[in-house]
Amino acid sequence: MGVVDDGVGNKLREARGRRKLSLEDVEEATKIRGRYLQAIEDEDWEQLPSEIYARAFIRAYSALVGLDGERLAEEQRQARGAARPGERLPRVDPKPRPVTRRRRRKVPPRLIAALVTLAVVAALLVVGLTSGGGSGEQPAEQPHRPAPHVSQAVPLR
Repeated sequence: MGVVDDGVGNKLREARGRRKLSLEDVEEATKIRGRYLQAIEDEDWEQLPSEIYARAFIRAYSALVGLDGERLAEEQRQARGAARPGERLPRVDPKPRPVTRRRRRKVPPRLIAALVTLAVVAALLVVGLTSGGGSGEQPAEQPHRPAPHVSQAVPLR
């Protein structure tokens, strides 16, 4: 007998064979595309969307064929040298610096109301003074009557 491949893909293929399932059966049951299932069995990890998908697919496939999906997913991760989720997160300083906030001075609403009122009054005054203080209409001109002379007689009414 030849050398037995004990890779994740071969373990899944053998378990599927023992259960007499086709790849189509596994695809229908797990909703994982057949081409991804074939890539897993062939351990062609480059055909899968990402390492995270590969491990999720391995867990689902394993559950269907009665294998320990967590153990197989971990085997695949170690064989690929992939990081566990969260391993590549940036280091965080254990003593965070205090957050300094600049305090904005709050303008009281009454002050804003007073300033707006002053601006309106000032605008009205400017408009009133520049238009002559009247209603804006010029008074009708009276016909010019010369003032009577002293020697002239003034009619009585």
